[in-house]
Amino acid sequence: HLAQAIVNPVVERMRPQFVDKTIEFDVLIAADLPAVQADCDRAIQILTNLLGNALHYTPSGGQVRLAVYREPGAVCFSVKDTGIGLTDESLPHVFQRFYRVDKSRSRGSGGTGIGLTVAIHLVEAQGGQIGVASAGLGQGSHFWFTLPAA
Repeated sequence: HLAQAIVNPVVERMRPQFVDKTIEFDVLIAADLPAVQADCDRAIQILTNLLGNALHYTPSGGQVRLAVYREPGAVCFSVKDTGIGLTDESLPHVFQRFYRVDKSRSRGSGGTGIGLTVAIHLVEAQGGQIGVASAGLGQGSHFWFTLPAA
């Protein structure tokens, strides 16, 4: 599958939500991407989850950037935001089932707390990797995943 087959439907579906929340949403797709070995529907699910989290945790006036680029033997999908960020203490736990960065969030106000847990399993099942980085609270987050090149 081509990376565009994964990115385009997600961006088309989600762009209006970024506009509604007045978040700048930039999409940068490298020109020289190889096809990826992936279940297209599962890859769309992963990217939707990461962009949905960025949308949820980035305040109005913020910025989310999706970049897709080549890495050795893989294609990387990178989501960077200017949202609430993560503490060093929370970084190792964000992919754990039911872990919530914001402890005050109830199930009624948002997700189930399993989106990133599902994402890590879907990425690893396809031979990819997933990761997260943040400079700290208020400093935004950077989530990324790779899928093997075909």
